[in-house]
Amino acid sequence: MEYYNNILCVSGTELIHSESNPNGIIPQTSYDNFQRRGQLTVVRRACLGKPALIDFNTLPSGIKELLASTIGVPAEEAAVKPFKDKIMPDAKAVEYYSHYMLADGRKLPDAAAREYSANASVLNAIKEIKGNASVSRKALGGNMKKFWAKALVAVNNVRVEKGHTLPAAEIPLKRKYERYVEMGYEGLVSGKYCNDNSRKVSDKIENLIMSLYVLPNKPFQMDVHTMYLQFIAGQLKVADRETGELFKPEDFINNGKPLELSASTIKNYLNQPKNRVIVDKVRSGGHRFNSITRPHHHRHAPEYSFSKISMDDRDLPRKCDNGKWVKSYYAYDVTSGCVIGYAYSLDKNERLFIDCMQDMFRLIDRNGFGMPMEVEVENHLVNKFFDDLAIMFPFVRICNPGNSQEKSAEYFNKAKKYGIEKKTQNGIGRWWSKHEAYTVDRDKVNDEFVEKSFTYARLVADDIAACKAYNNMLHPKQKKYPGKTRWEVLVENMNPNSRPISKATVYKAIGEHTSTTIMRNQYCTVQYNKYQIPSVEILDRMMPGNYSVEAYYLPDNEGLISEVYLYQGGAFLCKAEKIETYNTAKAEWTNVDKQGFMHQSSYVATFDKMAKDGKGNLIKVALVNEVSENTMEVKVIDTSASSVTEEPVKSEFKKWSLEDF
Repeated sequence: MEYYNNILCVSGTELIHSESNPNGIIPQTSYDNFQRRGQLTVVRRACLGKPALIDFNTLPSGIKELLASTIGVPAEEAAVKPFKDKIMPDAKAVEYYSHYMLADGRKLPDAAAREYSANASVLNAIKEIKGNASVSRKALGGNMKKFWAKALVAVNNVRVEKGHTLPAAEIPLKRKYERYVEMGYEGLVSGKYCNDNSRKVSDKIENLIMSLYVLPNKPFQMDVHTMYLQFIAGQLKVADRETGELFKPEDFINNGKPLELSASTIKNYLNQPKNRVIVDKVRSGGHRFNSITRPHHHRHAPEYSFSKISMDDRDLPRKCDNGKWVKSYYAYDVTSGCVIGYAYSLDKNERLFIDCMQDMFRLIDRNGFGMPMEVEVENHLVNKFFDDLAIMFPFVRICNPGNSQEKSAEYFNKAKKYGIEKKTQNGIGRWWSKHEAYTVDRDKVNDEFVEKSFTYARLVADDIAACKAYNNMLHPKQKKYPGKTRWEVLVENMNPNSRPISKATVYKAIGEHTSTTIMRNQYCTVQYNKYQIPSVEILDRMMPGNYSVEAYYLPDNEGLISEVYLYQGGAFLCKAEKIETYNTAKAEWTNVDKQGFMHQSSYVATFDKMAKDGKGNLIKVALVNEVSENTMEVKVIDTSASSVTEEPVKSEFKKWSLEDF
């Protein structure tokens, strides 16, 4: 039964009996006869998904009585259907009650959580119908005065089906609804579960015991329990360090008595997952919190080499004979795991990072590789070079300091240390290690324990050898790269989008630098060697009267400089290559001498042509002063002569005007 346009109706499904609907009241033939004779009125025809609706009051009295005996009072049943249709499971209520914590640290019993969730779903339906005028009129047949009476009918009708425990009387139901609207899910929790005032106090209790637990001395949970009992007994004063406000024991009273909590209750509060996160944030250091408690990202390695490189510093695991630890800096290709750059120093500073970058670009240049697409670095040591990195690399990732699991280089450092280094070097480990294989013995000298040390040169040489051996080991993903070493994976899987290196940009950012001067319109001197500009056109790009330039370069592994990149006023001028001299005695010439001669001769010839062509483009002009109508005093300026002659002449001159220029 339901109301349709304020008309009490019965659906064709409830009325018509058929093989597919054995619960109907009358057969289809009788229904058709009643309709043909006008003994019933169809207010809505049947359509896809919706049954026909028949005006209940137009049915024959016998059928009305039969329906009433079958389904109950029709008007009451009509009120039930709209409410029943609106009752939907409330997922938020289920989540709320399943995680609800009582004042004594316990959780709600499962049966109570299910009961309150069912109650919330029924009250949600009442709230939706009551708040929507059109739905209310449809549910109540247009009569809003008896809302709660008809709502009560619906509530009682679905009590068993929905499993709720809402009041079975109109006034208590209305009060329960109003409390639910005001307080939300909290308003349905029974007072027997320490609700209301006790629950409000429990928020303070929770905050208090957590605040005691995060004291700087990191007390044990049993100590927190002792301090809490002393506090409510008035034996211990607790104050807010920021405001100076004292906590009052009388705020922690339940039924006129101090709210005593057991040790297990304190433990439950402190170990509740959400609370555990908060106290760990304070009690743990940043590195420990990030490594153990804080969620992390889940990633997979790129498919191509040079899609991403990761850089990080590290102390070599064996001590230097001067008592220090050798600092190293590595650059790794993330796909292959190869070490593509390394540097060493006794001091951790920006120079260590620059040396590593220079070593990496030497390897890239030597092997003809392209520019890596992305670089991953940490904030310290590198923060001065962020702008330069952004110019060199298409993508730059700055990792959070202290978050070791974020950088790929951290994993490669570990794999290198406990892989090739452990196999090939003596003394890898620590004296305090719990694992016997990683324990390093110490010698006792003058009543002091001293670890074995090595020279700086030995430590660096051993690590360079380890880097090379590490690169030539089989790649750890042998299913993906069967039989391939890390180096082979690096070379054979280069990113197709990698572009050639812009040495002018790279060398300016991380290369060596010196100020020099263009000499004889041809060359500059860097590290006692001469470097020739590529063409005379470069002279036209230079500032007027300024031959000073800045030279950037990167020596190779032997310290040789084959080319320098020249800048003037911050603008790039050109690449200048080293001038190859040739033997003055042709009898001793080699191909190198011949190439050097040809290269220099070509530049000089180009220079001579520029000077000659420029001279030919000049105009021989004369300066004319008019003396009389037929006589002029002429100063003849001959650009081919060494002096200017002055003589009066009589001649016809072409007159130039300003418009000609």
